[in-house]
Amino acid sequence: MPLLILLFFLALSSPASIQAQDLHLEVYNGQHAKVFQKDLSEGQCFGIRFIHSVAKSPVEDWYCVHEDALYLEKTIYQDFGAGLPHSADAGQNMRFEKDKIVIEGFHRKLPEFTVRVGRIAEHTLLFPQNNGSNQELTLKELAAPGSPLTFTLSH
Repeated sequence: MPLLILLFFLALSSPASIQAQDLHLEVYNGQHAKVFQKDLSEGQCFGIRFIHSVAKSPVEDWYCVHEDALYLEKTIYQDFGAGLPHSADAGQNMRFEKDKIVIEGFHRKLPEFTVRVGRIAEHTLLFPQNNGSNQELTLKELAAPGSPLTFTLSH
């Protein structure tokens, strides 16, 4: 009987059961206080849109949950400018979609990342909705311009 109980608990702690657990996107301010949390699941994505300082046009970086971690997956922008890619790297795909440039295939794992809230960049969190639109939250609602916000994924 004890072997059955042990096997039951091992099954609960298997990678498949861990992935089924709720994951939370958490955002912390510079004082390490949690200022935002949103439940996410495997495959869900969110974006951060900002106004590029040189090109003065919107840029969107998109992050997705894979294997209980955050990955930078793609970037979308309108104009080439300083600091924006002008070609795709190996394993990436660059395409032109209407009036936008889309580069996909970054698949860069980020245990956490920090964004400094822009004074004029208008950083905005984007959460896709079922109707094709995005739920939006400006980062200056979470912290004062110039302040850091750290994004991480937790159980």
